[in-house]
Amino acid sequence: MTRTSLILALALMASPAAAQSPIDFSRLRPAKDSFVIMAQGKPVGYETITLDKAGDGFLVTDVTNLQPRMQQRTEVAVGAGGTMTSVKQRGSVMGNEMKIDVAYADGRATGSAVAPDRDGVVQTKAISSDVPAGAVDDNVLLPLLPGIAWRPALAVTVPVFASGQNTVHQVTLEVIATERIVVPAGTYDAYKVLVTGLPAPMTLWINTGLPHRVLKAAPDGAPLEFVAAR
Repeated sequence: MTRTSLILALALMASPAAAQSPIDFSRLRPAKDSFVIMAQGKPVGYETITLDKAGDGFLVTDVTNLQPRMQQRTEVAVGAGGTMTSVKQRGSVMGNEMKIDVAYADGRATGSAVAPDRDGVVQTKAISSDVPAGAVDDNVLLPLLPGIAWRPALAVTVPVFASGQNTVHQVTLEVIATERIVVPAGTYDAYKVLVTGLPAPMTLWINTGLPHRVLKAAPDGAPLEFVAAR
């Protein structure tokens, strides 16, 4: 559960075909980003995301701490050319266990996910689904966005598999403005990007300069914002 899946939880809460996927994995470089989680203008937690080279692909590690509500660590292996390989997540929500173990192979995702339902009862869900070509796991959508060639008025669609929910979403990202924003990491010119197609829409601000880092993420209708710390 990265910012994307965390936002979904809080708001409700394959080898890609090159011609179909707007994410160019050759543009990605090892990186580490840190974010402060803000609620009504006050810091309430943090998130760090590390993108490391691993063989011909990448390993994405996300550590999120939003005490006392939730904490988690997620590792997603991405193979050569952007093939999703596996997701491993461990954590807790309001003291209840949360984990995901999913493997991707031959156009399918299989495994299991454990998380509390709306009533706080921990449920185990079998994960078994066809996954379309070019799909990315929801836990790595935002860390992979620097692989898109961002420009004014750009609109792209990315198939996203929510590995904790066993569902596929067609997610559209549309640049609707260019703004100058101030975050703890500094002052930047940013593309304002509207994200739709998920259960909870959100707005992103992405650096106009290279690398195209996500500088800020805000879910619609929720009090949280994720802002770049460095």
